[in-house]
Amino acid sequence: MAGRYAALERIEHNRKITRQTDGLFLYRLQGGLLLALKEQGRLDEAQYRCAQDRLDRQHRAWLQQQRKGETP
Repeated sequence: MAGRYAALERIEHNRKITRQTDGLFLYRLQGGLLLALKEQGRLDEAQYRCAQDRLDRQHRAWLQQQRKGETP
């Protein structure tokens, strides 16, 4: 994967991304970053699973709070 980079060309409809308005996006973004770190060899399988499990638990707790009408 050496030498492959992404570049931002433009931003359309720019707005602030928050956990309250974009929780699912942030969850998936963080999961993607964990997977990328694993694929690059920066996390081993055990570290990846531990981090992904923690992220999943945080996301489930956030969803429960949203259903109850609480602010996380």
